Amino acid sequence: MKTSVVLQPSNGEMGEIIKGLLSSQEPIYNNIWLVSAFANAQALQRIAPSILNAKAKGANINIVAGFDVKSTSAEALRKIHSLGVNSVLVHNARRGHTFHPKIYLFEATDRKAEVFVGSSNLTDGGLYTNYEASTRTTFEFPTDKEEYAQFLTSLEIYLRPTGDTAQTLTQELINTLVKRGEVPSEKEIRKSQAKLLKPKRKANIPKSPFGVEKIKRPPVLKESFKKTPIAVKPGIKISSRKVSGKSPILGELLWQKTNLPASDVQRQSGNVTGGLRLTQAGWDASGNPIDQTVYFRNDVFGHLAWSVWKERPYSEMAEANFDVYLLGENYGIHQLMISHKPSGEAGQHNYTTILHWSDLAETIRQLNLVGRTFNLYAPPKSQAEPFVIEVI
Repeated sequence: MKTSVVLQPSNGEMGEIIKGLLSSQEPIYNNIWLVSAFANAQALQRIAPSILNAKAKGANINIVAGFDVKSTSAEALRKIHSLGVNSVLVHNARRGHTFHPKIYLFEATDRKAEVFVGSSNLTDGGLYTNYEASTRTTFEFPTDKEEYAQFLTSLEIYLRPTGDTAQTLTQELINTLVKRGEVPSEKEIRKSQAKLLKPKRKANIPKSPFGVEKIKRPPVLKESFKKTPIAVKPGIKISSRKVSGKSPILGELLWQKTNLPASDVQRQSGNVTGGLRLTQAGWDASGNPIDQTVYFRNDVFGHLAWSVWKERPYSEMAEANFDVYLLGENYGIHQLMISHKPSGEAGQHNYTTILHWSDLAETIRQLNLVGRTFNLYAPPKSQAEPFVIEVI
């Protein structure tokens, strides 16, 4: 058994360490726990591709999170839920009992285990930019098997929480917490933090005696990939494409829209739509023109967890993970919302469904994708997500 200390940012970033262990090939960690008091969507977005890759290799992944003091966002919970891993929320309804542990455990059965216990939350600050300290304990098997068993038992209460204070994370639970006001949006959290940090303009307040230390920012959610030609005919199945040395398996081409208008890519004058309209676009499925009023809601995204978005006019929403490729660059996996408004058709065969760009909106605008071609692919075979978006 070996013990060391991770001092962020001095000698490591917990985000990069976690990504490295999730992606490890020697050994492959097949039992993984991420336990955190708080979480935000940006941090989860940075490690989501590594989580999905580990899941695809058969890893048993467990996320245990808290949401006390309104420090976990609704977007973060939706992101965790969309990953399709074992996920539990912990909360004591009595005030003054905050769920506050931070534990990251990676186990390769009969080979090795790495356990981190410290201060790093599943937030951008906790994984990258805050001053954090974690104890790292490495167990080698079979030598340290007995010590590890004892260590694991001591952490059991947080790794596998039970009782009324622990609830399996579902879309229904997220909706309930949002309605109760217990889980704010990321925008609301930022607004609240900005209000607290805003300098108070009062007379006779001395200048802060503290200085500034430059700290490396988190990595950009973007990765280059080598472009190879692909076929874009209706119904054709694409096998693979080189992406930064990897060859991901892609599903069937589900839909294509050529000559993208300004309104789909954040470039029109006036108010932007914020998303791409999923129209008929001359697309055929099984040799027949699609009915866009039901094709996207029922056939493409029908398996997602849909919920009421707006009562008047009635509309629904769901979220899914998309691996995004724009003009030869991989922008990582993003959780995007799809909204469906049945009344949008209005008998004119216009559109009822929109893919919202969400956190990609500004990137889409800056790239100026007017006139380009949009391709939507099904997830790899035997996987529910991620879908693949490509704009060429």
